[in-house]
Amino acid sequence: MYKKGPIVIIENKQGDRKLFIEVFSELNYPNQVIYFNNPETAYNHLLRHKIKPLLIFSDIVLLNVMNDKVVETNLDNVGYLFNCPYLFFTTSFNQTYVIDPYSMPTQSYFVKPFEYAEFKQIIKTIIDYWLKSKTNVYNKN
Repeated sequence: MYKKGPIVIIENKQGDRKLFIEVFSELNYPNQVIYFNNPETAYNHLLRHKIKPLLIFSDIVLLNVMNDKVVETNLDNVGYLFNCPYLFFTTSFNQTYVIDPYSMPTQSYFVKPFEYAEFKQIIKTIIDYWLKSKTNVYNKN
């Protein structure tokens, strides 16, 4: 995990994207924040530009609606490939959404709260945790 790397947000809804923009603007982390509309575009961009992200947030609904086999295969090992946590979030709780990400290694699932202050605190807690972590996500030699 590269602690100076960018924070990647995969979100296709403009309202939710604006929420992330506002939260990261207020939290003022030194890490760049990069936004993508879908997992495939994010994956290809990160690989092509050899970007080492701090972590990746992805709307879990995008995972479930993507039918492209290449994307599904890539998501199975994206955390390992980029040596960073791949974290899922959504605004609703659905058991199917929980089962899919937990079938892939080192994933976490968060329900986005409706209250702005609570959402901001969750994002802050997650990022602070990973910035303070002394271990890598994967032991890559």
